[in-house]
Amino acid sequence: MSLEFNKILDQIAKMSSMIEALDFDARERLQLALRRYDNLPDINAIQERIELVRQSDISGYRGAVPLDGDVAEPMNAIFATPQLPPSATILAADGSQVYPNEQHPVHYYLINIGLYIYHHGADLLPEQSTIPQLAYHKSDVHDRGRVVSNRTVDARRTLNEMQALSDLAWERRGAARPLVALYDNRLLYWVSSDVTGAEEIVRQYQDALKKLHDSQATLAGYLDRPVSRLVMRLLYLMSLRDAAEIKEKQLELQTAGDLSGLTDRQLFDTVLRPGERSALMVQNSPRNLSFKEFGDDYEIAFFYLKVSSGYRTSIARVDVPMWVARDARAIDELHALLVSQASMQGRNPYPYALTRADEIAVVSSTDKRKLDEMINIELRKKHIEPYRGSAKDFGKVLARSSKRRMERRRN
Repeated sequence: MSLEFNKILDQIAKMSSMIEALDFDARERLQLALRRYDNLPDINAIQERIELVRQSDISGYRGAVPLDGDVAEPMNAIFATPQLPPSATILAADGSQVYPNEQHPVHYYLINIGLYIYHHGADLLPEQSTIPQLAYHKSDVHDRGRVVSNRTVDARRTLNEMQALSDLAWERRGAARPLVALYDNRLLYWVSSDVTGAEEIVRQYQDALKKLHDSQATLAGYLDRPVSRLVMRLLYLMSLRDAAEIKEKQLELQTAGDLSGLTDRQLFDTVLRPGERSALMVQNSPRNLSFKEFGDDYEIAFFYLKVSSGYRTSIARVDVPMWVARDARAIDELHALLVSQASMQGRNPYPYALTRADEIAVVSSTDKRKLDEMINIELRKKHIEPYRGSAKDFGKVLARSSKRRMERRRN
């Protein structure tokens, strides 16, 4: 039986009315955010407020803060696209996975990493490769007698991506400079406590960052259409009168108070023109502090960037480690190269090298079926009955295929 749409028409109409009201409210809050952004005080005034919320009797601020020292940029500064470097080597990494099936007679999972090298300014063909890894040993796929969770596989894939990128950067450290390493995710990485070996995964991830630093690579994590509210929280914080009001409204600091519901992307989509970036900022959070404690060069900074394909635009958040953030030339080169890369795909404003890394990393449904077939052949050789799916799943397949046959006959 198909969904009876006539029974939800009224609900859809009510939802539409609610969306209209929410949209009006969001426009009002965006105008408020724009006024506060335009009127942000100087770096010293913002730093004084940040020091206040870092005191032990105040908690809850997880927003943006300026960089320290000579590299600090005015928080409402806007930077045009710099000149492209004459040459560059752009590395990109992405990954995909096949999760373990608890009902399968042999438990395993697959992680496939795609690597892509783009030679900017040189008459060289791009290079690509993949690193497929099949995990099947009991110590890899089991944790306290149970198959490892999908979240654990995701965490291991993230680690493998960063390790593969760091290995490639080290291997190509003699290539044309700048050596730009692009990663399709945030750099401020953490894993939940229910992930098997969480602390070791984070430790190895940070070791991979160190290898990228040793390679003198310009590392960047690229987040398309980000949903973060780091600048919104800063704007709300700076709107509060004094320490007494800040203490009173600690809970509101977490949600950006009267700017709650707005994202940084909405602000910068209005503020930035194509090719422009925001100021460099740092996230005030215990997780970022732990990266700084690993080494001052490993604290994560970020900026917002408006890229364009010529047909449409998109706001991205670009994460960079502090060794990149402190290097004005590296930031300019990265800025220009990302704008260039995002203009190369027709209607899709997204870095070309990251798109290609994603394409070669993907494990398709056809690939997965082939993998299952190959493993099942080996199981039969060992006289082990391969997994054929549950009776419930088989029943669904039969029912749906019968329904499709009936519909074809009627048509």
